[in-house]
Amino acid sequence: MNFEQLEYVVSIANEKSISKAAKKLHISPSGVSQAISQLERELEINIFNRSRGGITLTSEGEVVLSRSIEILNNLKELKDQLLDFKETRVKHMKIACAPTFTYTIHDVLKRYSGIHNRPTIELIEQGTAQILNNITKEDYDLALVVASKAELEKENNLNFEFLSKGNVCILVGKNSPLYELDYVTAEDLLFQKVVMYNFSNKNFLLLTKKFKNEIVLKSNRTMTLIEIIKEGRVFTFVHNSTLKYFPEVISGELKVIPIQETDYIYQDFWVIYPNTKEITSDKTEFIQCVKDHLNGIS
Repeated sequence: MNFEQLEYVVSIANEKSISKAAKKLHISPSGVSQAISQLERELEINIFNRSRGGITLTSEGEVVLSRSIEILNNLKELKDQLLDFKETRVKHMKIACAPTFTYTIHDVLKRYSGIHNRPTIELIEQGTAQILNNITKEDYDLALVVASKAELEKENNLNFEFLSKGNVCILVGKNSPLYELDYVTAEDLLFQKVVMYNFSNKNFLLLTKKFKNEIVLKSNRTMTLIEIIKEGRVFTFVHNSTLKYFPEVISGELKVIPIQETDYIYQDFWVIYPNTKEITSDKTEFIQCVKDHLNGIS
């Protein structure tokens, strides 16, 4: 017994004709007749009375018709539930982002999530090295990282797409002796005290060594670092796009200042995703929103 045979029973009972049922089902009358005969042999009953006057259900056939309708309705409900489940899964995105993208992603989400029928989003902040280690294991749909193309090409089972270039800058508060400068040089930064995010990318750490900076605090609490910079004379390394629309930067409490250096001045931003993950239209639109934000397109 199979579902097709049950569909044939229902169609023949409705049409009261094998040929009409076959036409509606888009198969040959002989195919329908053989399927019904096979089912009758399996059940050891006659489902239909066949005569020159047409086809009618037997008493046993009435029972088979009733149960066939019930089974097919249950099958439809199951398919509908599975479709809803699949669509729900598609409508959820698990995204990881390096600290550089924290405020960029918040701005993007405010605009993106407010549009009707957008996916729900789960956001995880990690360092690029952690993301590369975890992207498959943690089942991320997308991740935003700061890396070189060569680094990403070493990863297996990974797709990547270029987003933008980030100019390396420093972030200072009004109490910093560097606040009034339009740009800083290596000499300005020598021996200055810095605070760092726990999972800062390796190029930021190289800069602290290059400029002989004293790291006075490491934390994975971004707002703690921001408050210390606002109140103190320390700075941290950021990219020019990191805090572009941050309220304290706009108000002038904090200032992003470019570094006048040939080394480390640019870093590449990428979106990455496992090649086992389908890129849906929702993901494509989200990636475009990030690109637009990083490149100053409203």
